[in-house]
Amino acid sequence: MADRSKTRVCLIVEGAYPYVMGGVSVWVQQLIANLPEIEFLIWTVVPDKGQHHKFKLPPNVVDFVEIRLSEKLKAGARKRHAQKQWKQISKFHDEMEAHHFENFEDFIKLFDPKNPNALKVENWFRDLQGWDLITKKYNVHHPISPFVSYYWAWRAVHIPMFQMAQASIPQADIYHAISTGYAGFLGALAKIQKRKPFILTEHGIYAKEREIEINQSDLYMGYQKRMWRNNFYALAQIAYVHADKIIALFRKNQKLQIEMGASPERTEVIPNGIRVRDFISIRPKSHSSFNVGFVGRLVAIKDVKNFILAARIVKDRIKNAHFYLIGPGDEQANYYDELQILVKNLELQGSVTYTGKVDVKKYFPILDVLCLTSIKEAQPLAIIESMAAGVPVVATNVGDVEDIVQENGIVVPPKKPQEIAKSVIRFATDEGFRQKCILSARERAIREYNLEVLIQKYGRIYQRYSQEKAVLPQNAEHGL
Repeated sequence: MADRSKTRVCLIVEGAYPYVMGGVSVWVQQLIANLPEIEFLIWTVVPDKGQHHKFKLPPNVVDFVEIRLSEKLKAGARKRHAQKQWKQISKFHDEMEAHHFENFEDFIKLFDPKNPNALKVENWFRDLQGWDLITKKYNVHHPISPFVSYYWAWRAVHIPMFQMAQASIPQADIYHAISTGYAGFLGALAKIQKRKPFILTEHGIYAKEREIEINQSDLYMGYQKRMWRNNFYALAQIAYVHADKIIALFRKNQKLQIEMGASPERTEVIPNGIRVRDFISIRPKSHSSFNVGFVGRLVAIKDVKNFILAARIVKDRIKNAHFYLIGPGDEQANYYDELQILVKNLELQGSVTYTGKVDVKKYFPILDVLCLTSIKEAQPLAIIESMAAGVPVVATNVGDVEDIVQENGIVVPPKKPQEIAKSVIRFATDEGFRQKCILSARERAIREYNLEVLIQKYGRIYQRYSQEKAVLPQNAEHGL
């Protein structure tokens, strides 16, 4: 039973915890488990019902609420709306294109399901004024493209917003979104409707991550890509404008948040951390081969193929090298199959071990080097764990990797298997360099990335904001 004398934090998550393994989900689990004095409510955006939990919820999770994007929008009787309401809607769209969001509160009230005069979905897509708005935007931005395609793209972009706007907001003392996007939109919405503080933590810069995915996708035409990109950047700015505290994992991302509209005085850097005491006691075990490990999900964004290509180069030089793929392979089945084909084609079958999902601490004692080959990361825990465990690191220069590793390992460009292999070979042939990196990296992990210390920073933030009233933005202008 919930204890309402405790602070209740609503964690707002999109596409991650508790359904997906990975750094963000692990962080959420650690945050909850290490603050037992706080009650947590999970409010999560998922594509469809029936998602399988990959994490057991800690006992201080008092409620769990889903918003399913696959569900149909709530239908209702169409109502007449005053022309000034439609003018307000049109004005907000114009302001949004100019990157001004100070009137978001007035705009969102037009959709509040508790408002008897709220705009219904039927109004938006069937009323003449709604049709006029869509055609106006079409004629301004994309008059040479087929209108039918533009209309369905418009619907696809806007319908999730209706689903968010129609959501029943759970009761909490603080709303904490773990990204911008739909989660950040819900955070801003909760702040407006509940008049409670809104905290935002970004592990990566969500809008930029979506932009990369959209640009690489073959599903959208050029103008549709622009429409989706603009949508996610607008959602990010709405979150930045309304958040009371904006947290990044490292300085590079903090700078990007400020460039995208976050007020510098409301930003803060709190890195990821690990339970260092679980790793600093790890000591190497005797083994005959030179073992190189990859730790993480076997998915495309981790560029495991780059690791395997590097493995072939290393094997040609270090005959007793063996390679461990340590992590689950069930998230992208086709990619996992491609990895196995690549291993076979490179004649590495006897030199590669797939461990599946395991406790990585069991493998650190037999690893001589750990490789991270990702093309995108925020602040990967695997390399911090490796540093604390005394396993030297070779990692691609993504996210905060360079600042984490510094001179205590080797950082290389992404998609360069020759550079990965060259670095692994150096660790295999220069024991003095390897031992130097082991000692200095362990000291840095203990000093900078102690989970207990970092989690308590969030505990103090929760304590502070649970005693404050939310302050809504007043006539503030924020632009790209």
